[in-house]
Amino acid sequence: MKKDPSRAKESAVMKGLKQALRNEIDGAEFYRMAAGNARRDAVRQMFQFLMEEEVRHREAIVNQMRRLAEGKGMKFERSASARKALAKFKSPLLTEDFVREGRLVEGEVAALSIGMTLEKRAIAQFNALRKTAAGDVRAEKIFSDLVAWEQDHLDVLTRQYDQLRETYWEEARFWPF
Repeated sequence: MKKDPSRAKESAVMKGLKQALRNEIDGAEFYRMAAGNARRDAVRQMFQFLMEEEVRHREAIVNQMRRLAEGKGMKFERSASARKALAKFKSPLLTEDFVREGRLVEGEVAALSIGMTLEKRAIAQFNALRKTAAGDVRAEKIFSDLVAWEQDHLDVLTRQYDQLRETYWEEARFWPF
């Protein structure tokens, strides 16, 4: 008996969504712990913001899984307000006090680096899921949107990481010029 190709594709997509759900749960938990361990309120705010984003991602993925289980097509709606919130995100991190204490930020830099790794992993997985869903236009769009969502987070973290690194290097006089 032959397997129905559309069923096999749907099964692969569901399996991928389950992995994506685990990623979002792990990411939310990591950002919750990072916020809880932050010594500065600004750092806590940034990680709290990212934790809330991961919770929204988790809800979006659960909704997709529910739709698939009900035999409905995938449908993803990313609100304009969510996109604007990320676009407007201004780091509370780089305050004068934080910059003055530049040599004491190793923990925060490590947390940013780990967060960047989590986001890169999620991007790679959603890209793989998009390939798995090839031919299903709705599923491909959903995974493309999820890639964009994770890329937004990676961009936020990367900006913070780069700014902290530059501040640290300048203070330590690592710059050659």
